[in-house]
Amino acid sequence: MLKGIQLYNPDFAIKCSELNHFSEVYAIMRANGITKSYVYGMCYQPGPLTFDFLKCGMSCPSLEEKRGYQVGERITRQLAWVPGWQGTHVHSNNGADFWFGIQHFMMVPNGNIPTTFNKNELTVAVWDVSSRMKLADISDHDEYRATAWAEGELVAQYKQRFGKKPSLNIQDPSKSKYYTSGYTPKSVFNSLFG
Repeated sequence: MLKGIQLYNPDFAIKCSELNHFSEVYAIMRANGITKSYVYGMCYQPGPLTFDFLKCGMSCPSLEEKRGYQVGERITRQLAWVPGWQGTHVHSNNGADFWFGIQHFMMVPNGNIPTTFNKNELTVAVWDVSSRMKLADISDHDEYRATAWAEGELVAQYKQRFGKKPSLNIQDPSKSKYYTSGYTPKSVFNSLFG
């Protein structure tokens, strides 16, 4: 459906070790041209050449006028729960499942992530869906479908390489109806019904 969604070749990466506060993600997203829909991978990086995708996710927000500046909110909410940030901390439950998943399923003794884990060991990979839609034959009305497909594609590539989905993807996006069903391009639909 969309070209260029490659697990190990994101449009850009956000190294949390280079940030002071999780809210800096908003400006990074805007600086990299993310205007609405994107998919992302939360990567654990215990060493300079070693990392693993903990989770792949998506965001296709309904942008109201005053929320346009908040593109990146889904990533920010999840990062906010991870220890190591300066300044104010999160007080909302939104995004807590990411941190609780790391704590309960991936930290020692259940997994291999040390209890000293903090934001400096996270890198966020990001792929712009909205810009890819402009180059593809996809209707604006299908943006959610395209974004869900891209999330499924990332997980499918991870599964092909490692034989399992990322540890913190509770649901398998590569089994969603958006990923597994066919798609009628905008031009074909318009020629039949336009």
